[in-house]
Amino acid sequence: MMLTLGRVLSDAWSVLRREGDLVLRVAAPFVFLPAFAVQLLAAPPPALPQGPRDQAAMQTWLEQLSAWGQGNAGWYLLADAIGIYGLAALAILLIHPARPDVKTALATAGRRFGRFLLADLLISIPVGLGLWLFVLPGLYIQARLIAAIPALVVESPISARRAVGRSWRLMRRDWWGVLAAIVTLFLAQYLVLAPLMGADDVLRTAGRENPFVLALVDAGMAATATAYHLGILAIGIAVYRRLAGNNGM
Repeated sequence: MMLTLGRVLSDAWSVLRREGDLVLRVAAPFVFLPAFAVQLLAAPPPALPQGPRDQAAMQTWLEQLSAWGQGNAGWYLLADAIGIYGLAALAILLIHPARPDVKTALATAGRRFGRFLLADLLISIPVGLGLWLFVLPGLYIQARLIAAIPALVVESPISARRAVGRSWRLMRRDWWGVLAAIVTLFLAQYLVLAPLMGADDVLRTAGRENPFVLALVDAGMAATATAYHLGILAIGIAVYRRLAGNNGM
């Protein structure tokens, strides 16, 4: 069965709608709140230069990044780690054959956190480089690796590296519809985040500070990022369910 855009989005929405209460109970404290806290309380990292071949701009950016990292990088890394843990617990809740409860899923995610963290790095690094260079290559890589986290849950004790390879093989033919779904999700996130990021910059400039409105804007940014991560996870689960059985476990 061909994975079309409509089928992928419909399956992903079914995953989230069917277990909406569980998703909210885990995503709110472990994905949304850390992102909101770090967005509100820590300075944002310096933006990458638009021209990656401009050596002077890259040198300036590296110096700015080094100065920023001394006071802020640790908080962003902590928020990311908590988010990875929360998404791992959600993946276990949503696709593990044993259908564990929340407490068991959180404990399992804690015991296997190293594998989930490594899998996230093996996915996010090439995806991030692709997004920086030309956007679409990064989204293509994300489409090919979308089933890695579900594979890590269902095919335990598979390693992170093998889970990434498993996803790459599963998606060797049916990636068009998945890529279209990811592009749709990415564009929707961008359309929401772009004005919020502009507002965040304005509200942080001298003379225009408004803590209450800034908190609302940052909450909106964190909620948008959380929705994107949940959407990517749901697409991965939906795709894995359709393809794993057809390609063999």
